Amino acid sequence: MIIPIKCEAMPTVFIHNGYRVSFYSYDLAERIHVHVFKSGAECKVWMDDLTIAFNRGFKAHDISEISKILSSRRAEIVVKWEEHERGPNS
Repeated sequence: MIIPIKCEAMPTVFIHNGYRVSFYSYDLAERIHVHVFKSGAECKVWMDDLTIAFNRGFKAHDISEISKILSSRRAEIVVKWEEHERGPNS
């Protein structure tokens, strides 16, 4: 019997104030980062130094809020990344 293993291509780490914080499974070879989505806008943020890799549609005040959220929840993001990287059978 084959039991399918659920593998999320883009797991959501959390949603905070409407910002959905996720990462792409195929991005795990890159350094730790997240993609943040809200109302059709997206940005990519490197977690080691919280720099913006790209921004498509967020205004400066949104980026400021995103940076504060990610800074305060950085440990949680790293744990989720590492758990996903190890996979379900580790």
